[in-house]
Amino acid sequence: MSNRQQRRMQEKSLRKQPSAAAAPPMVSRENAVSAFQAAVRYHQANRFREAESLYRQLLALDDRHVGAISGLGMIEFHAGRYDAALEMIRRAIALGASEPGYFMNLGAASVKAGLPEEAEAAFREAIARDPRYGDPYYDLGNLYLAQGRADEAVAVFDACMVARGRDFHALAYQAHALAAAGRTDEAGRLLDFDTLVKSYAFAPPDGYADMASFNKALSRYIRTHPTLQGGVMSTENGRHTGELIKPPLGPMEGMIARIDEAVRWYKAQLPDDPSHPAVRWAPDKWRLTAWGVVMHNRGHERPHIHPNGWLSGVFYPQLPAVIDDPAHRPEGWLEFGKPTGQLNVAGGFDIRQYRPVLGQMFLFPSYLYHGTVPFRSEERRVCVAFDVEPIY
Repeated sequence: MSNRQQRRMQEKSLRKQPSAAAAPPMVSRENAVSAFQAAVRYHQANRFREAESLYRQLLALDDRHVGAISGLGMIEFHAGRYDAALEMIRRAIALGASEPGYFMNLGAASVKAGLPEEAEAAFREAIARDPRYGDPYYDLGNLYLAQGRADEAVAVFDACMVARGRDFHALAYQAHALAAAGRTDEAGRLLDFDTLVKSYAFAPPDGYADMASFNKALSRYIRTHPTLQGGVMSTENGRHTGELIKPPLGPMEGMIARIDEAVRWYKAQLPDDPSHPAVRWAPDKWRLTAWGVVMHNRGHERPHIHPNGWLSGVFYPQLPAVIDDPAHRPEGWLEFGKPTGQLNVAGGFDIRQYRPVLGQMFLFPSYLYHGTVPFRSEERRVCVAFDVEPIY
């Protein structure tokens, strides 16, 4: 399992983790397979102590267990002991580990250990072993950006999309790599916020007299949703629900129809440019996924994208008064153009900030980096975010 895969898994979903009370099993030859599976689950849940115990027990039974060796290597990686991580990952590969993820891990550890040439070779080996594996493209391109080789990074992200088709992770990176390479016209075409970020107003769904009553019902539905919890995805000082498009739908039933209307409207507004990724990959059919976010004082979203979506959106049923206070502008506003801090590009970004409005929906391509500006208020900021996932 690659380091990036673990990060993306942590950010993507509210996954079920092993019970905190559950103790790792004692490993024997009879249960070695299930013990390794348990170790991986603990590892994915960031319960490194339990995972390490199982990995070491597995190695006591078989000192050539490449999965356990690699797992220990990644635990060393997360602890910041990069030389030890490299030793373990190299050992796993020398023992015959051949899946591309092992080389991805080797590259990640080599970057941290200050061995860029070994990292480059490892990422390229991972790509060669599985050209449709996205992670090594992302990290190889990011390595090139760190080295000031922005044009080569652009080429890597382009190769990723040739191999994988629609890949909004690579596209997001490429947009900012183009800017880093001084190719401002190409970057501006992808980051054309004036054209690609749109607001959509709609009538209240059936059963609601006006938008105020709908907003009140939707806000309460989100604030009391049983899946609401903190510490997930990119939300800071706030809480995040699980999937909203499943029973009981409550006010989301009417929202689904309005989102579908908005998606069709957005498609009709797209520029007449079949070569633009947002146009080229616009789907005829799609599925919706949605979640709610409740923020409190100093709440915000870190810059992120939604790589599984084609189009993303956000709707605001409840906002703190500070949003409209000129003295605190732009606290709590929606922000575009600032990439994740993990991407090795310098500043000078074209930052755009949009003021949320009650009952207003924003729509934008899912590859655009977006987040929110922290706000200071004890009032809650409630929104419904959604992705339009293409069905091709």
